[in-house]
Amino acid sequence: MKEKIVIANAGGFWGDEAAALRRQLEGGPIDYLTMDYLAEITMIILSRQLARDPGTGYAADFLTAIGDCLQTIHDRRITVITNAGGMNPQACARALEKILNQQGLELPIATVSGDNLLPELARLVGQGHDFPHLSSGQPLGSLLDRLVSANAYLGARPIVEALGQGARVIITGRCYDAASVVAPFVHEFGWNWQEYDKLAGALLAGHLIECGSQSTGGNCSCWQEVPSFLNMGYPLVEAAADGSFVLTKHPGTGGMVTLQTAKEQLLYEIGDPRAYICPDVVADFTTPILEQLGPDRVGVRGVKGQQPPAQLKVSVNYRAGYKVSGLLVVSGPEALAKGRIFAEMFWDRVGRDGLLETRTDYVGYSACWGESAAPEVEPNEILLRFSARGKERSRLELLSREVAGLILAGPPGVTVFGGRPPVVPAYGYWPTLVERSQVTARLELAGEELQLNCDQGACGPPRLVSREKLPAGGEGRARVRVPLGRIAHARSGDKGDLVNIGVAARTASLYPELLRELTPERLSRFFASNVHGPIERFRLDNLAALNFVLHQALGGGGTVSLLLDNQGKTLAQALLTMEVEVDPELLAP
Repeated sequence: MKEKIVIANAGGFWGDEAAALRRQLEGGPIDYLTMDYLAEITMIILSRQLARDPGTGYAADFLTAIGDCLQTIHDRRITVITNAGGMNPQACARALEKILNQQGLELPIATVSGDNLLPELARLVGQGHDFPHLSSGQPLGSLLDRLVSANAYLGARPIVEALGQGARVIITGRCYDAASVVAPFVHEFGWNWQEYDKLAGALLAGHLIECGSQSTGGNCSCWQEVPSFLNMGYPLVEAAADGSFVLTKHPGTGGMVTLQTAKEQLLYEIGDPRAYICPDVVADFTTPILEQLGPDRVGVRGVKGQQPPAQLKVSVNYRAGYKVSGLLVVSGPEALAKGRIFAEMFWDRVGRDGLLETRTDYVGYSACWGESAAPEVEPNEILLRFSARGKERSRLELLSREVAGLILAGPPGVTVFGGRPPVVPAYGYWPTLVERSQVTARLELAGEELQLNCDQGACGPPRLVSREKLPAGGEGRARVRVPLGRIAHARSGDKGDLVNIGVAARTASLYPELLRELTPERLSRFFASNVHGPIERFRLDNLAALNFVLHQALGGGGTVSLLLDNQGKTLAQALLTMEVEVDPELLAP
């Protein structure tokens, strides 16, 4: 058994920097290379490709990126694990095999599938499986004739089996994002599937590196402290057999690895931190201990875990009509006033009858944050954005034609941006659960197929652990008002129609100030124009951090929403502008 392995990530989404792969291969020794390609909208794109051509349905960019690096991967005995297989891992594997043959190389390729439940849903619904929406509780049945994709999140077990059979490239469909990192831990260190604390450590390692350079300084609210964003370093974990690890990056690359970058990524899109649920383990992210071990080295240990749940998450997407967004550039002076006149003209001309939803955004003036967080500024120019969603394409094509018709009939200083806007399909997102017994993973390697039942390790709902409230501190002293960004850093992201905002105190002494000032009620008032459901707050006392879950905050979710920021990525930056009252003795000079 090895004492340490090095797992590198070279991509956090379909479209990430192509050069990152070679940078990770050549920047220093690594044992495993992972690349993450899948999101809800990605599965829609791939399912539409597959419907048109049975030889597609995978992230072809993976082949472009890896093609010139196969010799290095072969010679250095690096193992590649990626979910680039999307809707068709076998086709992706065949395409890669062709490239290997052209280069005279041999690398055993395994595929993992079985996550596609779309062919089975009608049968399962007929047998009494309701597949209720995780937020609304509504059953899926009425949407059966509009479904586009339905994929269960598989665990790391089939990947571990592939590693045990000697696979050097493993191409999966929809597994949970960290599975590609959990699997090397289990395989190399010989863990069993009941060592939940170790598995939880591996899960956190995967969570920290799955989004590429977000843990090495990218998208960090402390961006001014990043030495350079050029030649950006992507993350590595140096993994130990006890489940602890070091988060780092190759020397000589841009970015940085600090407690702040690690904490922001740990808080990213996690929901209730006491129960981060995955098919192999439920991790308690309120338990890990993070330490700055040196420049660009953060040690992580002490993660606690417990048995996984009896069901698997399923991501379902369905046809939800059509949508269109048209753009005008409106210049100053009084750009905002001009924009409001153009908006009034536009909706008067096209009307709102027969539309499911309409929206007007003044980009450059609170288009992402909402009016509750509006800055008191007069923009020099704005991008005026008209959006609508409806059932009939023809109704939206009328809107598309009328955008340009405004420019000669209203205030001066306006031009069309981007030409006539296209009408595109809209897709709804339906998160639900399925019994493990209904899912069978399929592992294919060297012309043989192995089926693995997914009901191993099933149990009841995860146990939630309560936390004692920390003392508020600073009572009785005069307080000063400062922007939240003065005392905290934050990151936000989406899960369907939910927004997660993680907020970490810049020092432990400031954490009581966060507890006092950042209440769900106050965030509800601050984001009144964005958030239409309840807001939950969760504490991570071990990190001096809070995680907020904002319900009904994204207009139905990224695949159907008309919001400019339909994934909630900018809301953390908005929150950091909110003024809070702080004990002045705690503020750094």
